[in-house]
Amino acid sequence: MSGGPRRGRLRAIVPAALGAGAGVLYANFALDWVRRGTVSLGHMVSELAAPGEPHAWVYRASEVGAAALVVPLLPGVRAALPAGPAREVVVGATAVFAIGATVAALVPTPFGPRVVHDKVDRRPRSEVHDRASFVSDAGLYVGVAAAWVSTRSAGPRWAHRAAGVVLGLGGTSSLVFGYARPSARLRWVGGISQRVNVVVISAWLGCLGLLAARARDAALP
Repeated sequence: MSGGPRRGRLRAIVPAALGAGAGVLYANFALDWVRRGTVSLGHMVSELAAPGEPHAWVYRASEVGAAALVVPLLPGVRAALPAGPAREVVVGATAVFAIGATVAALVPTPFGPRVVHDKVDRRPRSEVHDRASFVSDAGLYVGVAAAWVSTRSAGPRWAHRAAGVVLGLGGTSSLVFGYARPSARLRWVGGISQRVNVVVISAWLGCLGLLAARARDAALP
């Protein structure tokens, strides 16, 4: 008789595992640290997936995989948040994040770290990739802001606090990256701030998994 509830509680772990997996896959720049240390730290993460770069397909596949793991979490995330317009924005904006991340991975930037920077970085970029990346990040943070609003007076308090931290750190790192990106002189500032932003997003994906797991667990007998 106890097998059913036990199996149900095990199934409740699945959303948390999906969220953690999505976060790990999204922070794929860590693989480059393992391979060659911090030599490419001053370059954008997207450049690691450029055609001709070593293991470029791994970086592209991991970003698509992260997006694919996020999508099944959305019904559970919706169920875990208080009813209202804000939770619908969370789900919709997070779906936009997943779509944008997939497009950005499938249409990589054309040049990687091996192309030398000039005083100002004038290397050709893929407008599709850059716009998809922007839409993806914007969708993610709109969803975080909506989660903060949704849990302000009800819902899990830890999610409200986490959303506030993600908005603060993510917003700051994004602004620093936007300022430093055009200049080769500031490429290390841009590279580091972008990686901070990626880690913040990865942490939020893990939070989405915990939210979905909370909803699944609450539905169990």
